[in-house]
Formats: sequence, C-alpha cells, structure tokens
Amino acid sequence: MTNPADPDRDPQHRNIVLAVPHPQPLNPRGITITCTMCNAARDWLLVQVRNLVFVRCRCTHEWREHDLQTAHVTAARGNDGEPLREWASFDEMYRGLGFDGLLAGAVWNLA
Repeated sequence: MTNPADPDRDPQHRNIVLAVPHPQPLNPRGITITCTMCNAARDWLLVQVRNLVFVRCRCTHEWREHDLQTAHVTAARGNDGEPLREWASFDEMYRGLGFDGLLAGAVWNLA
C-alpha cells in the first residue's frame, strides 16, 4: 500500500525545510540564546519547518525557539547566491552541515 502523501507521488506534499548555519550569537529580544545542554552561545543551525523555527546546537540539542521568526532565518541566509540543497533525511542534513554531534564541544575561533 502506498501513502497518498508520499512525496514521490505528489510533489506538492513535500515538506519544505530550510536549514541555515548561523555562526554568530542569537539575541532576538536582547538576551543571548544559549544551549541548555552545553551552554553554547553561538554556532547554530536554524531549521525552518513551515512557519516554525528550531535551533540546533553542535551537541545535537534542538528546540523550537519561539522568539525567532521565519524572517530571522531568511535574514541569516542572506543573498549569498548559493543554491538550495536537498537532503534525503534530517540525519543526512545534520551530518552534511556538521550538526550531528561529531563536533560537539569544539571551540571555533570565528572572530
């Protein structure tokens, strides 16, 4: 039996997810967002699923951030001209963007 909402059968039912790496701190309300698992304060993956925005840390902790809107994700993406990439799964996306836990605890000099 096939799923009528199977993306291979009907492309209009495909879930659209936008994932944007964001190396800088996030402070949408003037308070810096930190990861509750590892206390990181920067180097995020912003994940937009429809009109919801999630933040993922390098330690793999992920949460819905109510203070971020889709406009924040669009602004973080900017106009770098890089084409959008399709991933077969969330796991593949996280691995491909380095947010699968492999780099958890790594300290980056982003200055």
